[in-house]
Amino acid sequence: MRLYRLYLAKPLLIFNLLILAAWVFAGTIGIIVGAAGKLGSDGPPVWIFFIFLAVALFTTYMWLRIPFEIKMRDDPLIEFRSVLRRTTISPVEIMSVRAKPYALGFVDVVHRTGTVHLLSQMDGFHDFISTIKSLNPEVKIAGC
Repeated sequence: MRLYRLYLAKPLLIFNLLILAAWVFAGTIGIIVGAAGKLGSDGPPVWIFFIFLAVALFTTYMWLRIPFEIKMRDDPLIEFRSVLRRTTISPVEIMSVRAKPYALGFVDVVHRTGTVHLLSQMDGFHDFISTIKSLNPEVKIAGC
């Protein structure tokens, strides 16, 4: 079994999580304060805070579904583990591994039933890609 982990310093991880939590907290407080009428007639309407909260929750969801660990098991299955979900696929199900052209450092692993979005800052990421290519010669590699 091989294990690839996201290479991210703990202080930076904590900072990013605090920023996401602050956005959600700010949107929630804005809704509560606005609904209580504390913003006055010159303040922003409450629906602005609903939009802000929706964007904050969506952004948080998108970041928390990015895998922080890839496990190449011996059976041979590949397990992508994030905070919100765990995806297990066979190497033969992978169709392509490609860098996102509009976002530096992001990689998509496209498989038969969906896509796994990754940060390329994994320890041993190039080893992971070459292992996939050796297990599935049909896979297309682009930009990695």
